[in-house]
Amino acid sequence: MASPILERDLQELTDLEAAAKRGDTGAVQAFFFFVSHIAKDVTKWQWVIHGETAEYRQRALRWLVGKGKYKQAKRFAMCGRGDQAFLGSKEGSVRIRPRGCGARFCPRCSRRYGRRFLSRVCSRLCSSAHGEIYHIVLTQRSLAEEGLGDAMARFNKAWKLFYGKLRALGMRSALATYHVKASSVSGWHYHCHLVVEFKPGVEMAGRMGAVDDAWFAAKREMETLRRPLFFRKVCDEGEAMEGLQGDRQMEFWSESKNPAETVLQYVLRDVLQGVEGWIGSITTDAEAEAFAAALSGAKLHRFYGEWRKPDAKDAPDEEGGKTAAVHDEAAMVAAGTEVLWCLVGGMDEVLHWAKLGRMDAVTVLNRLLFRSCNQGSVAKRLRTLVAAVSG
Repeated sequence: MASPILERDLQELTDLEAAAKRGDTGAVQAFFFFVSHIAKDVTKWQWVIHGETAEYRQRALRWLVGKGKYKQAKRFAMCGRGDQAFLGSKEGSVRIRPRGCGARFCPRCSRRYGRRFLSRVCSRLCSSAHGEIYHIVLTQRSLAEEGLGDAMARFNKAWKLFYGKLRALGMRSALATYHVKASSVSGWHYHCHLVVEFKPGVEMAGRMGAVDDAWFAAKREMETLRRPLFFRKVCDEGEAMEGLQGDRQMEFWSESKNPAETVLQYVLRDVLQGVEGWIGSITTDAEAEAFAAALSGAKLHRFYGEWRKPDAKDAPDEEGGKTAAVHDEAAMVAAGTEVLWCLVGGMDEVLHWAKLGRMDAVTVLNRLLFRSCNQGSVAKRLRTLVAAVSG
């Protein structure tokens, strides 16, 4: 079991941070050793939310400390240790309030950045009729001599040329999410997943060839390098969906019962997966530094068309953001609802208490399991951990 972070540990880190900022090289080394030890000493709950990313997180920490970003390094190392569990008065309701680092290159926090995009798309599709929806992947070839920043700039130049053609072909709304992996050969595989809704009445079956042509022309690559564009229809034009409602926590969600909605749900989850699935291709400190530096200020998700407009029915933040208020340090009322939320404790405490048989802790885990009826990586690790705790 990981060692707890005590108040005196936090004070020591704060003192080392202050000394490091003053230019004390010894303090810089001591600070890095301290945060590196914290990151290596992964708690059971951190394993659930971060997965097998310890080596990458060490490399990212080295980059943060090297850049003098001490405060962010401390938060990055401790990401997830302060997560709190709440039980709601409504039957089956449970909530995790995250204490994350906020880094876009963090395995956990990068998923959370996608939450509001997921919420808006689901809100729109649940409240009104929609056109045909496609999942399209826009790729470009990797260049051995090209840095990640340059690969991103090259892609963005092609996108600007392509976007006007996509609108002319009938695009009504779109969510663009950018993924990046170190190429298996060399360079960076930077690409875009598009979830596109076309205007009602526009049948795209005969137009996807034109979409392919438009993207190839925008890249301005040689004909010999051309590869077929990946696309698949998610669903036909139809009325408002129902199964996507109530799906507001990025890491804990249940599958829809409607086949078309299930396909869309998995496309969105795959598109908004965060960086965890990309980290395995990063094998050197230089790659980790380039990756973290490029993603730290990048916008990996963008709305286009109708989905850009805020909707009054957009789902509130169920992870304890600005829409929640805390009362008496033990209860929280969700904005706009009558559900009373009561604090059970930190998630690592909850896991310990559940093993001892404490009923409110057991209830938290049972409700999380019930809510996490999917085949995502977080849900799988949660099931593994709860089985170990129960045993």
